[in-house]
Amino acid sequence: MTNDLAPGLLLAAPSLGDPNFERTVVLLGHHDGKGAMGWVLNGEELPPVDELLHKSGLVPKNTALPRRKAFGRPARVGGPVAPASGWIVYRRASAPLPGELAIGPELAITGDSDALAAVIRGEGPTDFRMLIGYAGWSPGQLEGEIQQGAWLPAPVDAGLVFETPMVDLWEEAYKRTVGASPGSFTSRRGQA
Repeated sequence: MTNDLAPGLLLAAPSLGDPNFERTVVLLGHHDGKGAMGWVLNGEELPPVDELLHKSGLVPKNTALPRRKAFGRPARVGGPVAPASGWIVYRRASAPLPGELAIGPELAITGDSDALAAVIRGEGPTDFRMLIGYAGWSPGQLEGEIQQGAWLPAPVDAGLVFETPMVDLWEEAYKRTVGASPGSFTSRRGQA
């Protein structure tokens, strides 16, 4: 397996069996001989971004945030690694944000505090998703998991990421990738 998995999506197999990744769609941003790094897009729902920013002390309580839908959207657990790190996924613009990692031609992600400060000031992308933590794989680990059938690699799809309700993301990603829902891949033989 080559490092052409990133940028891409990883769709959890219907029978994955890992509660951290069950029914997840991972945005894979980095993959090479040293390992892989990605973010669960539809991880556990957390409080809305504005509430999270105020409660964490990143924004003083009386500070008004820009009136944008993204600040009222729930943040999500992006993975079990570095659970105190915050990341924003957004559609790329002509001027990159600090620490920006391009995820295909349309998407980018950053965990840089200066980038977050710019977004809080109303600069940069107007629509984003906030993820807390990330997923990581050691050298060869992700390749082994793919060979065992734990993940289905898929192309990055910005429309899928930003236009699909998170509750439907996993199933919709399967439909777009293979033309069938994930339920089509589970055996029902022997059931009455």
